Amino acid sequence: MKKSFLFIPLIAVMAATSVVVRAVFADTSDVASPVAVSDSKAAGTITDLNDQIAQKKAEVDKLNGSVATYKKKIADAEAQSATLVSEMELLDNRVAKTELDISATDEDISATNDEIQLLQIRADAIEHQLELDRASLGDILRKMDTYDNDMTLQLLFGSDSFGELFDRLQQLSSVTGDLKNALTRAEAERTSVINDRASQVGKRTRLADLQADQLRQKGQLDEEKEAKQFLLAQTQRTESAFQGFLSSIHAEQQSVSQEIGALQGEVERKLSTLDNTGQGSSVISWPLAPNKGLSTLYHDPTYPFRHLFEHPGIDIPTPLGTPVKSSAPGYVAWTKTGTQYGNYVMVIHADGIATLYAHLSKFAVKQDEYVGRGTVIGLSGGVPGMQGAGLSTGAHLHYEVRLNGIPVNPLNYLDHTPLE
Repeated sequence: MKKSFLFIPLIAVMAATSVVVRAVFADTSDVASPVAVSDSKAAGTITDLNDQIAQKKAEVDKLNGSVATYKKKIADAEAQSATLVSEMELLDNRVAKTELDISATDEDISATNDEIQLLQIRADAIEHQLELDRASLGDILRKMDTYDNDMTLQLLFGSDSFGELFDRLQQLSSVTGDLKNALTRAEAERTSVINDRASQVGKRTRLADLQADQLRQKGQLDEEKEAKQFLLAQTQRTESAFQGFLSSIHAEQQSVSQEIGALQGEVERKLSTLDNTGQGSSVISWPLAPNKGLSTLYHDPTYPFRHLFEHPGIDIPTPLGTPVKSSAPGYVAWTKTGTQYGNYVMVIHADGIATLYAHLSKFAVKQDEYVGRGTVIGLSGGVPGMQGAGLSTGAHLHYEVRLNGIPVNPLNYLDHTPLE
């Protein structure tokens, strides 16, 4: 009877203890703050990376401060009248600013790479710690199940070692309570790691954008340096030659506008419906495939000669000798060689539209010749020093669309794929 009297309450105590222990693991409402990385090597690497990132970002801020100084110098130079001295000063400041832009982008790229590496190390370390915590928890729960079963058998058979088993079960209850805290911290950190991995995707996108910016900046720097050398060669370092060069460019632009206006009506009467493709005459196709993108846009603020005149078209980088095709059916108004455009062809189309193709290395058409859409009108050029290059700092096609003689943004008209 004595054994039976003791058996009932002890079983109740055991059951209550087991329920309490399991309740500890069921309650996860109070999530602790994210745990620190326990791997000392990983933690040290993270600290070093954070220091490097801070230094690089400070350098970016410093460089951007210098860029702001040069922006002011450029604005001041642009406010002055165009002289050889002011233009050289302007180009020097633009070169210096662009070099600083590239340096700042270099530091930004490096810092972003460090941030990606830091997030990866942190994510890997915390994921590893989370797996260790889960393994420890499983081991303890398996031991508890064993002790629960052992205790039930000992109670049934009245073993004298029940007190020892009960003490061990109480110790496990304390241990699992601590482990529960560690696990909830690890789970919270796991959520942070998931966010970190999403941040990595964003940072890699930013890195790609920075690298594209850097490529553009390097191209701009080359163009600015070439522009300075071109002006020095054209003007022979004299103010009178510079002013003559500037007058020649302005006269060429004015002449183009006036002559198109005079020819437009006559050419449109000839055109009527001669487009063999079935497309309207005013539909504009690309003169060549822009496989390398565009190096200069319409009225581009980065154009190195913008102080002298706005860029009236788009520049399409392409190797020397690339076939250039008519964007629509029309008549060749002229083939000429000028100061700004070098060798260039003007084609007049219907609806007041004309297209201009400049810096050609060779003409393939002649004045007053009818050309269909896709007819080769010449070969690209633009290589500095070559005959017909004109005002060019590298191999490309300068392309304009004019409406009633006035330059307009070609991108508002080029809505068809490049001609094959």
